[in-house]
Amino acid sequence: MSTEELARDFTAAVIADDAAAYQAFWADDIVSLEPGDGDNARTEGREALLGKHAWWNANAQVHDMTADGPYLFGDQFALRFTMDVTMQGTRSQMAEIGLYTVKDGKIAEERFLYATAP
Repeated sequence: MSTEELARDFTAAVIADDAAAYQAFWADDIVSLEPGDGDNARTEGREALLGKHAWWNANAQVHDMTADGPYLFGDQFALRFTMDVTMQGTRSQMAEIGLYTVKDGKIAEERFLYATAP
């Protein structure tokens, strides 16, 4: 499967909120990176990433989510996410870019980039 095909199918699964489908694209040794140095700044491996997703599902009430893309370059692709989410009682709108690196037909790394205030 090409990076373009993987990106297209992964994006469709994310938009459909089909966790089993998009998780099938993860490499067993996937690395997930978030800005900062909190608990989820670096998550390594499929099982740990499943735990990170379980934490998100338990702590975030997502009212709406859109994913735009994929935008491709070589072995990488990006998605732009917008979310209306309530965390710890505070509702906010979020925007982020997910940058995914593909190796051997699987997503080996995901990095999330957030907009900063001007």
